[in-house]
Amino acid sequence: MKTTIPDFDQPVNRQSTDAAKYDARKSVFGSNNVQPLWVADMDLPVPPFLQDALIKRIQHPCYGYTMQSRALKESVQWWMREEHGCRTNAETILFSPSVVTTMCNSISACTGEGEGVALFSPVYERFYSSILHQKRRVINIPLCLDNGRYTIDFAAFEQACRSGKVKMVLFCNPQNPSGRVWSVEELSELVRICREYKVFLFGDEIHSDIIYPPNTHTSILDIDGAEKWTILAHSIGKTFNCSGLQPSFVLIPDQWLRRRFHRQTNRTHTGDINLLAKIAIQALFSEKGQQYKRALIHYLAKNRDFLAERLASLRQLFMMPPESTFLAWIDFRETGLAHDAIRRKLIEQAGLGLSDGLAYGPAGEGWFRLNFGVARTELEKAVEKLEATFG
Repeated sequence: MKTTIPDFDQPVNRQSTDAAKYDARKSVFGSNNVQPLWVADMDLPVPPFLQDALIKRIQHPCYGYTMQSRALKESVQWWMREEHGCRTNAETILFSPSVVTTMCNSISACTGEGEGVALFSPVYERFYSSILHQKRRVINIPLCLDNGRYTIDFAAFEQACRSGKVKMVLFCNPQNPSGRVWSVEELSELVRICREYKVFLFGDEIHSDIIYPPNTHTSILDIDGAEKWTILAHSIGKTFNCSGLQPSFVLIPDQWLRRRFHRQTNRTHTGDINLLAKIAIQALFSEKGQQYKRALIHYLAKNRDFLAERLASLRQLFMMPPESTFLAWIDFRETGLAHDAIRRKLIEQAGLGLSDGLAYGPAGEGWFRLNFGVARTELEKAVEKLEATFG
């Protein structure tokens, strides 16, 4: 059945809805007068059939405790098989309020206080805070910038694992903030090292449904030998713009590791999701959800190409071509300005609120992340501001 696709060109007014991207501008940027292109959610409408499903359930007069139904797990199995070629058993599927919640529980389940957890930077800032909040040590393995594209320094990672410093690695697949899609060869080498040195692997695949052709996503669980060591976290939050519902799920094929993780979620009481999140997953992981996703990727690809074409004319800026996500990682170092001066210029002169690259680690100095998951007219405004300020 064909579904109705919303008009992505129609701007959505999110102000005064407690949207962090908008209503936290004063505290983050010191001003409400910046165009917010920072938080990684989109200013694009969800599919109407999702709203219909939520409204239908809300009209029921009781919102009591709910089970993790067979239909809920089957919807996850269907989506992972149809969209990712990843076959899962129902018992391997768990649920969690968010990918970050799963990451924190994974760290606590698989490592002890004071032990090392590796990451590849620059990377989503919650990777750092999740490690530190669990009182573990950050083992930072900087990514290599090779011809405008990030690659993994496997030699450095293997050396850290060989030394015994690393008990777990947090891996973003695809990569945030750059949008890099990792190859089968890269994933296989990562898994090889983890297996050889008995390092647990947490895979954040929340952005894996928004991939631009000709790139293809490979789940870490599709790599031979990954099952014994891997906890994979995913969500409908990014693809369908509903992170506020806290709708995340977890895949853990290995029974021993799954039990270990489950004990941790029992301690923190974080092994379930709310009623509306369950409704949303079942509605979205469907043929209608596939249709919406295809239309969304088509729209975002045009936004990405528009942004890349316009920024290419600015000699001082370099945009790393995103192979996935709705996020652009932009290098401002050729301006010759210090990082804080760039940030002030973006806020005070351009009137733009971008994600600060230093939040992603020292390798993010001179870089800022721009969210292009917006209506085209809003993206055009942002580009014109960048051209006027850095042209």
